[in-house]
Amino acid sequence: MTDWHLLKEGHERHVRRLFKDFLYLLEDLQKDHSINFDKLKKSIPESYSDIIDQANYFDGQKMQYLRKRVLDLGNDSIRSSEEDLEKFTVIFKFNH
Repeated sequence: MTDWHLLKEGHERHVRRLFKDFLYLLEDLQKDHSINFDKLKKSIPESYSDIIDQANYFDGQKMQYLRKRVLDLGNDSIRSSEEDLEKFTVIFKFNH
Protein backbone atom coordinates (compact mmCIF):
# COMPACT_ATOMS: atom_id res chain seq x y z
CA MET A 1 0.00 0.00 0.00
CA THR A 2 1.32 3.41 -0.94
CA ASP A 3 1.79 6.30 1.48
CA TRP A 4 -0.94 8.16 -0.41
CA HIS A 5 -3.43 5.39 0.29
CA LEU A 6 -2.42 5.34 3.94
CA LEU A 7 -3.07 9.08 4.18
CA LYS A 8 -6.42 8.77 2.42
CA GLU A 9 -7.56 5.79 4.53
CA GLY A 10 -6.40 7.45 7.74
CA HIS A 11 -8.38 10.58 6.95
CA GLU A 12 -11.47 8.53 6.05
CA ARG A 13 -11.17 6.52 9.27
CA HIS A 14 -11.06 9.69 11.37
CA VAL A 15 -14.10 11.18 9.63
CA ARG A 16 -16.04 7.92 10.03
CA ARG A 17 -15.17 7.87 13.71
CA LEU A 18 -16.44 11.44 14.05
CA PHE A 19 -19.84 10.72 12.56
CA LYS A 20 -20.14 7.48 14.55
CA ASP A 21 -19.57 9.62 17.64
CA PHE A 22 -22.39 11.88 16.46
CA LEU A 23 -24.61 8.79 16.25
CA TYR A 24 -23.71 7.91 19.84
CA LEU A 25 -24.66 11.45 20.88
CA LEU A 26 -28.01 11.11 19.11
CA GLU A 27 -28.64 7.85 20.94
CA ASP A 28 -27.82 9.54 24.25
CA LEU A 29 -30.19 12.41 23.44
CA GLN A 30 -32.99 10.03 22.51
CA LYS A 31 -32.48 8.06 25.71
CA ASP A 32 -32.54 11.24 27.84
CA HIS A 33 -35.60 12.44 25.98
CA SER A 34 -37.41 9.14 26.60
CA ILE A 35 -36.50 9.15 30.29
CA ASN A 36 -37.83 12.68 30.74
CA PHE A 37 -41.01 12.03 28.78
CA ASP A 38 -41.64 8.90 30.86
CA LYS A 39 -41.20 10.96 34.04
CA LEU A 40 -43.60 13.56 32.71
CA LYS A 41 -46.14 10.92 31.74
CA LYS A 42 -46.00 9.34 35.21
CA SER A 43 -46.38 12.69 36.97
CA ILE A 44 -49.62 13.77 35.31
CA PRO A 45 -53.10 12.23 35.21
CA GLU A 46 -53.46 9.33 32.79
CA SER A 47 -56.11 11.26 30.87
CA TYR A 48 -53.30 13.45 29.49
CA SER A 49 -51.20 10.52 28.20
CA ASP A 50 -52.38 10.98 24.63
CA ILE A 51 -51.28 14.61 24.65
CA ILE A 52 -47.86 13.63 26.00
CA ASP A 53 -47.55 10.93 23.33
CA GLN A 54 -48.47 13.47 20.68
CA ALA A 55 -45.81 15.88 21.96
CA ASN A 56 -43.12 13.20 21.88
CA TYR A 57 -41.27 14.31 18.75
CA PHE A 58 -38.15 12.20 19.29
CA ASP A 59 -39.65 8.83 18.45
CA GLY A 60 -38.10 5.92 16.57
CA GLN A 61 -39.02 7.39 13.20
CA LYS A 62 -37.32 10.72 14.02
CA MET A 63 -34.27 8.84 15.29
CA GLN A 64 -34.00 6.88 12.04
CA TYR A 65 -34.29 10.11 10.04
CA LEU A 66 -31.54 11.80 12.09
CA ARG A 67 -29.35 8.69 11.91
CA LYS A 68 -29.67 8.63 8.12
CA ARG A 69 -28.86 12.35 7.92
CA VAL A 70 -25.70 11.92 10.01
CA LEU A 71 -24.55 9.00 7.86
CA ASP A 72 -25.36 10.84 4.61
CA LEU A 73 -23.57 13.99 5.76
CA GLY A 74 -20.56 11.98 6.91
CA ASN A 75 -20.33 10.14 3.61
CA ASP A 76 -20.70 13.43 1.71
CA SER A 77 -17.86 14.85 3.79
CA ILE A 78 -15.62 11.89 2.97
CA ARG A 79 -16.38 12.21 -0.75
CA SER A 80 -15.71 15.96 -0.71
CA SER A 81 -12.44 15.48 1.15
CA GLU A 82 -11.32 12.81 -1.30
CA GLU A 83 -12.12 15.13 -4.21
CA ASP A 84 -10.10 17.89 -2.53
CA LEU A 85 -7.19 15.56 -1.80
CA GLU A 86 -7.06 14.54 -5.47
CA LYS A 87 -6.19 18.15 -6.34
CA PHE A 88 -2.89 17.96 -4.47
CA THR A 89 0.40 16.29 -5.07
CA VAL A 90 1.69 14.95 -1.80
CA ILE A 91 5.37 14.26 -1.31
CA PHE A 92 6.40 12.37 1.78
CA LYS A 93 9.70 13.15 3.42
CA PHE A 94 10.75 10.72 6.08
CA ASN A 95 13.24 11.67 8.75
CA HIS A 96 15.18 8.65 9.96
